[in-house]
Amino acid sequence: MDAPKLRKVDRIPLQRGDESLLVLHDPLEIAEAVALDAELGPLLDRMDGTRSLPQLRQSLLLGAGLRLDLDDLGTLVRDLSGAGLLDDEAFRARRAALAEDFLSAPTRPPRLPGVVLPDTPHELRALLHDALPDPTSRATAGSPTVGLLTPHLPPDLAAPVLAPVLRALPAPDELDLVVLLGADLYPGLLPFAATAKDYQTPLGPVPTCRRTLPALERAVPWIRREELRHRAAASLEMAATYLRHIYGERLPPVLPLLCGRAALQESEAVELVLGSLESVTDGRRVLWWASAELSHTGAAYGSPDEASARAAEADPARLDLLAAARPEAFVRGVGGDAAPSSGAPAMATLLRMLPVGAAAAERAYARVDVSAQARVGVAALRFAITRG
Repeated sequence: MDAPKLRKVDRIPLQRGDESLLVLHDPLEIAEAVALDAELGPLLDRMDGTRSLPQLRQSLLLGAGLRLDLDDLGTLVRDLSGAGLLDDEAFRARRAALAEDFLSAPTRPPRLPGVVLPDTPHELRALLHDALPDPTSRATAGSPTVGLLTPHLPPDLAAPVLAPVLRALPAPDELDLVVLLGADLYPGLLPFAATAKDYQTPLGPVPTCRRTLPALERAVPWIRREELRHRAAASLEMAATYLRHIYGERLPPVLPLLCGRAALQESEAVELVLGSLESVTDGRRVLWWASAELSHTGAAYGSPDEASARAAEADPARLDLLAAARPEAFVRGVGGDAAPSSGAPAMATLLRMLPVGAAAAERAYARVDVSAQARVGVAALRFAITRG
């Protein structure tokens, strides 16, 4: 409270009638969402942990012409702290409690139903059938498919790219394992994070492989150190839901792995994980499935118009690099930076793990309006072995 510091959260503009608001949204889903008057944006800019409340008040008055009563400012800061939006002891206590709840739970509970997906199996199946009709016919015996890239938007928004690509998948009895590679918004220190928990979906559980994960953990002792990152892993939850929809009760076991921004870098940690993945999957029939997206643009993502235009223009070239299955060229193409999308590390990891001879057999791309302030470049790719 002496020098409040706002955490790194999304600021989403919202127009409600004549009222202009800023919605503060925590991508880690630790804090509650809070809506503030848009004119308080300069205050949020100044809450960097270096100014006391009187100094904040003075800086606002001189720099932004905004006059706030000191008591009102104190109340606002206390409300932000109570919601978990400040980097302070209240946030750390909230995070610790949530971490304890998550890590002690036997499975990874679903977080999307009732928020972006229907929360009943019947309604969810109906939505999935609209986007991906005839799910059982999408797996065929003898399929050469070895890899997939799908977006983690809800199925009604992702349908234009999902339906033409999610087909000719391996039959369930021809797979030993599905490795799910998820885009990760969590600012972890490590490039990858695995979990031993089964992902629960309204359609049923998606079981984590009891053979592969222990072997990977023996090779990479820290692979579950940041397991908490899976709590808010919407990318993996959406992929698990699609997987369950297609394979049903015959679903092969999975290895859920989140790919953070450090996974784009050349480091001993990255090479250790990639080499260990190759070793623990050697001789096994594996489907590599990345859940990630290309550009995220618009005010909801804090992207100015000029940056949004550049990001959108980069999508076709990145899609070409993905389709060519050239990981080094793809990493050079994104410049070693996950911006404007957190999906680049998962995409790069997918390309690195595809077997020799794999190339894109199907591809689809669309720019999807998620809201008036948010647009996403979504791609879907199916990779298959193209030579004998």
